[in-house]
Amino acid sequence: MDTLTKISLLLNVFVFSMILRKLYIVNHHGKIIINANKRFWARFSVIFWTVLLIFWCILGYSNYMHSTYDSILLAILWIEISIFNIVKDLHSSEIRENGIYGSGHFYNWSKVQSYSWILPTTIEFEVNTFFKTNYSFEFIIKEELKSKVNETIQKCVHS
Repeated sequence: MDTLTKISLLLNVFVFSMILRKLYIVNHHGKIIINANKRFWARFSVIFWTVLLIFWCILGYSNYMHSTYDSILLAILWIEISIFNIVKDLHSSEIRENGIYGSGHFYNWSKVQSYSWILPTTIEFEVNTFFKTNYSFEFIIKEELKSKVNETIQKCVHS
């Protein structure tokens, strides 16, 4: 095995473990209480990564037919990266039992410092992160779900 094949194989194992970790985390954050409106860029990102996924699958199949194994491993790596990003972007704006997803990351309720309604259907969360303190992001909530959001947040956020 040459060096490129070994590196590709190691990267494939690493990215696959990232996918498994992300799926495990998503599964253990409790059930979804509110799935906030997806913003344009989150939807665009999912579509973009899906198109790339299809492209890499076709390229991988083409390389398989021509027996270029290094290229097959690289195509598999990009397929895995695409799947990881699709899973991440699908959970970009959610309120769950154990915390919230915002900007592609999960924050336990203990990390949520405060929240405020900045518009009638837009809520802003302020959270503490590992590197930044007081990072904020917004969710657009459907009007009919606003009372459920208020009830859940008042129960879970201790400011």
